[in-house]
Amino acid sequence: MALLDRLTYSLLGLVFGVGIGVLGWWLYGLAHSLNYDGPGMDPLLRHWVQYAGAAFAALGFIFRERAADAVADTVSGILHFEFNETPGRAASALVGCVAIAITIAAIWLTSAP
Repeated sequence: MALLDRLTYSLLGLVFGVGIGVLGWWLYGLAHSLNYDGPGMDPLLRHWVQYAGAAFAALGFIFRERAADAVADTVSGILHFEFNETPGRAASALVGCVAIAITIAAIWLTSAP
């Protein structure tokens, strides 16, 4: 039963890792970040999704339910970097939800044919 639990957490880590990979590709691969003023780091979506998904799947397999902390810390780090905040000054949950909604809407509207 323990192996099945680890595989389940690995699958959840993969799903969230793919989301983080898409977010990283959009912000840094295509250089749409608010605080990054350079060329796109890697414009291929497959690289971002593949490596982030694999990394978070491995974290899910190894750390099980504690892998959610790594996902939350990664998203928090991205939001703190984008809003140019220090980690001690936490933004409210409402600001975080609005930022995520705007990011998802921007990805949705710019990637539609």
